[in-house]
Amino acid sequence: MIAFIKNYSGVIVIALICLALWWLDARNSQLAATNERLERLADSKDVQIHQLRGENNNLAASIADFIAAVEQQNELLESVTQQRAQAEQQNRAFQNEIIDILADDKCAATPVPDAAAKRLHDAARAAGGIPNDRKTPPADPGHSDEPSGGASAPGKINVR
Repeated sequence: MIAFIKNYSGVIVIALICLALWWLDARNSQLAATNERLERLADSKDVQIHQLRGENNNLAASIADFIAAVEQQNELLESVTQQRAQAEQQNRAFQNEIIDILADDKCAATPVPDAAAKRLHDAARAAGGIPNDRKTPPADPGHSDEPSGGASAPGKINVR
């Protein structure tokens, strides 16, 4: 057997080299196919990354627009709040001025008949656009619209 190996050692070495080359070629083909798949996957991931970046930029722009709108709304709300506070302050000043003017007026201290007070309240509601959904009891026949007609205290309009 040793003589056989010595005689055919060149052929055996060449056969082993061919076998190794065939195995390396098969392995190279497998690696090339794997590499191609990975390149396609990487390309598709690059496309996905590009799309996500575009969507992210769109979302960032939308958020910036939303923040600007909220800031504008907050500024408007602050302005309206200041205007309300000024209007309330003016209303208080006007009420105090009316109270001071009417304090010494004998007519202002005279009780208002219930029917007249009711008509004034109804007129005020109508002017303010408020419907009169409150049910009021019918007028007491003992009361009249005349100042001397016995107006009761509940019909009096309080100044303070």
